[in-house]
Amino acid sequence: MSRLGCVPGRELHGFAAILVAATLIAGCTSGAIPSATHDAAAIDASSATPTTAPAPSPSRTVSPMGSPMTSYEAEADGVTLKVTLDHSVLAPSEVVTFTSTLKNGRTKPVDYSIPGCGGVASLSLSVDIPHGTPGKTWSGTAQGFKDYMLTEALGAGGGPLLSPVRIDAFAEPCENDHEFEGILAPGESVTSSLTWKPEIVTGLGALAGNVPFTVSAGYDRQNDPPSYPPGAVMGMWAPIYKQLAVNGTLAVGGEALALPGPGDVVDALLADKKFVKWVEKEPRASWSSANLFLAAGRTDGFPPTVPNWELDFFLEAGVPRHFALAFVDPFDASILLIQYCDVPCVE
Repeated sequence: MSRLGCVPGRELHGFAAILVAATLIAGCTSGAIPSATHDAAAIDASSATPTTAPAPSPSRTVSPMGSPMTSYEAEADGVTLKVTLDHSVLAPSEVVTFTSTLKNGRTKPVDYSIPGCGGVASLSLSVDIPHGTPGKTWSGTAQGFKDYMLTEALGAGGGPLLSPVRIDAFAEPCENDHEFEGILAPGESVTSSLTWKPEIVTGLGALAGNVPFTVSAGYDRQNDPPSYPPGAVMGMWAPIYKQLAVNGTLAVGGEALALPGPGDVVDALLADKKFVKWVEKEPRASWSSANLFLAAGRTDGFPPTVPNWELDFFLEAGVPRHFALAFVDPFDASILLIQYCDVPCVE
């Protein structure tokens, strides 16, 4: 088995190959924003009087589908992908290991794609997010803001607000010296493993229920790198492969917790007097875009350092760009932090 890496004329960094085989979904991130303040004591918001919705249903124990398969196989063109799971029914926080083997059953060599962190296969899972309750009904601008967030805001990766989150697993530790392709001799195989802990984001466990997944491996590269004259600037090139894929389901057990959802998150912010006043002074026509998604705690020294719902609210339609970012606890909907970047907004 041999491997190819980045060479002149093949300006490919390790992760570029993945971008062709799979569309990565990740939440929007934010940098350090000046004027980070949160008026924790201002909770009356007299201009936004709510009507309380019914309390959420109590937690219940979820029984996922019986015993999903633990072995899968796909074959095409004399190449076989076999995937086995060490178990398919998970307790909360229990890690599952996916072991993938790609075998060349041909009488001639076959090239295969090496994912960005090494190995032979890519793993993606579709994980539900908490929907929470519809929450409260407000008046005036406050209700307009809530309606806007729940109908216009984008969820993780720019998808619909309540759609499942796509999670991509990578080999740990991530070890790949810019290798993007390997060669299997006739009859040869290569095996690698990936793991997943049932979490929506780090520190926030996956909801009890069924989790669909896809394991895929690329083989038979379909394109060659472009050629350049001597001295020319070489552009980025990404290889394209045929794909073998298996689809399956994991079952995550445990309690069906009544976690806050988007409506509850917006309600928490509308109970903050300073935030409501900030929204009210902004003309409705200037509201330009919004995001609302679950995010892991930051590890770069900036808050929040714990899992959170992140709400991004941008205003730049007919006005200088400015915005507010808010971070809400995903367990009890308490406000962790609100950041304002007012005009003149210097990021």
